[in-house]
Amino acid sequence: MADSNETTSTPDPAGYPTAVVADRSKAMLAGSRLWWLALACLVLAVGLVVYSMPTGGTHVQIHFPQGHGLKAEDAVRYRGIDVGVVESIHLTENMDAVDVHVQLFPTAKRLAVEGTKFWIVRPKLSISGVSGLETAVGHKYIEVQPGDPGQTRQRHFDGLANAPVDSGDAEGIEILLQADARHSVNVGSAIHFRGVDVGSILSVQLSPDARRVEVRGKVDAPYRALVTTETKFWATGGVDFDFSLSKGLKLETESLDTLARGGVSMLVTGDGQPVEPGHAFPLAASPDPAWPEAANNYRATSVDLRGAINLTASWTESGLLGIGKRTRTERFSGVGVKLSDCAVVVYPADILKAKEIALDDSFSIQTEIGEALPNPSAAEQTLITLSEIPETMGLIVQSDIAQDTQPANCTAVRKSLDKNVYHHLPIKAAQLKWSAEEPAHFAITEFTGDRAVWHGTPVLRSQDSRLMGILLIDDSGAKIMPISENIDEGHASP
Repeated sequence: MADSNETTSTPDPAGYPTAVVADRSKAMLAGSRLWWLALACLVLAVGLVVYSMPTGGTHVQIHFPQGHGLKAEDAVRYRGIDVGVVESIHLTENMDAVDVHVQLFPTAKRLAVEGTKFWIVRPKLSISGVSGLETAVGHKYIEVQPGDPGQTRQRHFDGLANAPVDSGDAEGIEILLQADARHSVNVGSAIHFRGVDVGSILSVQLSPDARRVEVRGKVDAPYRALVTTETKFWATGGVDFDFSLSKGLKLETESLDTLARGGVSMLVTGDGQPVEPGHAFPLAASPDPAWPEAANNYRATSVDLRGAINLTASWTESGLLGIGKRTRTERFSGVGVKLSDCAVVVYPADILKAKEIALDDSFSIQTEIGEALPNPSAAEQTLITLSEIPETMGLIVQSDIAQDTQPANCTAVRKSLDKNVYHHLPIKAAQLKWSAEEPAHFAITEFTGDRAVWHGTPVLRSQDSRLMGILLIDDSGAKIMPISENIDEGHASP
């Protein structure tokens, strides 16, 4: 019996061929694999288009008092890199400000949090400085100062009329200075400690009762310990004239920057108690003559400076072209650690390279008190046991060796060659990067110290004066090499 899905016609009596019609019940796509291939290509094309489309960013609205020529398509930048774009800008309903709609790129979505600051960068020329010149002939742009990433998400912000003076350093301390007059102090003026910038002025305004001028300032984190109940502040920036027939005209002034912007100086005159943020200090028009003398008798740093021992390596080597001999010396530092039954000195291993060119075993290392260190081979550890070193040399107790791998504000310490006086070089935590590569160490960026001065010096943590390690300086840069707290006699693993 014939298939029910097919019909066959009989031959035409005239002899002409007739068509055979077949009824196919299967779907059209099942009849050819080309349809499946075309469908797969369509799905792949749609997927590629969707994948290549940029992910939508975060939209925020910023309320500015002035537009300053900002336009749509202008950039939003952080650290010189575009992190968003201005979508639109228009006046508010009452026409007293402008609202700017910004789209932050997906990689910058963490900027949309409470505490983030926005301001429009524009040209600014004054006697105290020049900024924003690139916007004089080019496009304006919005600069960003990020808030804490842990803060709550936010979509509406009040933009700043000017760039913030505050760097956003949460570890600094804000103070309030009260004066009877402004004394040429301006927003952005520096706060000086012995001529070094340690902070800046955030605002200058009248007190609520208009009886005094209130100056808000912020002292940076590395110098927070300088702000105590015994810290004195006075205004600087003026020019003092003193004329007499015997001495003629005497002119005293600060730096040109202080002369232009004004400023505030500070000194610590004695032991005082730490203060809380917002503490109010009187701002004098000039320093009291007794303040400098009192400050000279007070050691202001909170770090217990100790541990540095001056060492001198000496050896004899061949002269030029192998003719004659000459004596060479190199001064460097070591770290003195007090153990239970003796003292040890840790010093840089690269000092021992001089032994390779020294003649007749002439290489030796002596301490500042003239004690000769045992002469190790280059393969030995650079830790020497010396029970003869007196504790009065300011040794570090073994329990004060820190083992943290987290960067922290710290201080490199060296000792004067001619007297028992310690000098220090602050190193910020932002300059440190922990490297787990053997030997594990803290790499230091932007280090400006001289090897002849700081090589081999101890590095103490600012918060508790514990030993972070030994400072090493070579052609690859500067690093802090931790010292093991498990120091055995005659052996160490720095």
